[in-house]
Amino acid sequence: WNILPYPAKISVDRYLKHGWSVEASATYSEYKVGKMVQCSTDVSSILAAFDLNAKHSFYSYYAPRHRWIEPYFSMGVGYTYRSSALVAQHVPTVNLGFGLNFWFTKNLGIQLHSNGKLGVYPGFWDTHSNYFQHSAGIMFRWHTKKSRRSDFGRKKSQWAHGNKRYKQKGGH
Repeated sequence: WNILPYPAKISVDRYLKHGWSVEASATYSEYKVGKMVQCSTDVSSILAAFDLNAKHSFYSYYAPRHRWIEPYFSMGVGYTYRSSALVAQHVPTVNLGFGLNFWFTKNLGIQLHSNGKLGVYPGFWDTHSNYFQHSAGIMFRWHTKKSRRSDFGRKKSQWAHGNKRYKQKGGH
């Protein structure tokens, strides 16, 4: 495990609808000598990853009355840079993951996430660029207004939009 004493991942998640959301994240980590990396313990390098994932939450299926726990899965694409000579330095990835959000209040929670990253260069399955990434973090949620439309299309008065107040006699 390569754990840093400071936050090493930042992500922004935007809810779309029906349990789907989009997440963009950036990660930084350091490989230290003595830790197992690609079947070797004498590696010292850095890792930087940038990902774009689609997430689907199962809270409405799993426990609709228990909104404090929110299981989800994620899938997406990413880019990984490693300064190590053991693997390719610049690798595009396909990401598959799952996680749990634990909400303590409406706006504050903890996220546990595991992600498998499959390197697509130099080969999809025959590469040493595949790796797992696990993270734990604190989440803050900001609620936005449901509609960001301007007032241009909104009905301002009933008479201007064809609602006739009085019917004409004689069917006309």
